[in-house]
Amino acid sequence: MRLLIILSVLFSPLSFAGHHSESMDNQIIFLLDLEVIEGKESQVDDLIDRLVENVKKTEPDTIAYEYYASSKDRIFLYEVYKDHDAAEFHVDSFMQGDLMPIFVDTFKVVTFEVLGTTTDELKEKMKDFGDNDKSKKIEKLNQNSNLIKERLKKQLSLIHISE
Repeated sequence: MRLLIILSVLFSPLSFAGHHSESMDNQIIFLLDLEVIEGKESQVDDLIDRLVENVKKTEPDTIAYEYYASSKDRIFLYEVYKDHDAAEFHVDSFMQGDLMPIFVDTFKVVTFEVLGTTTDELKEKMKDFGDNDKSKKIEKLNQNSNLIKERLKKQLSLIHISE
């Protein structure tokens, strides 16, 4: 009887609670430590509200998108995406959106960590984002914009040909 109790405890569902589900294995997590640029403190709350609202409305595969203030000039951003495609969608949307220039003008990215398995293409898109040189960020934004435009042109031409 004692053996039966021990075996039932060892093999109960609770013993597997620490195991990640398959869906969690695909998640991509972004961790950003942000410093508020001096003189921009008054726009932080409104910008964060706008960013969070935008993500909630337009990114259904975003599991978490949360800002935490450790002081008036230091913010921690925690982002969790269902999978690589959701993370890449977020990056593309952010880089093309109206809030990116305001974000770059408001925050200095101190650290930017990516957890999870992702592609070189996504890493390349984010490569310069941790760099605080605004001209590099603007140049990267323009490159990404041109890349997306070229892809759209190719897709439209393929659609036109196939009709």
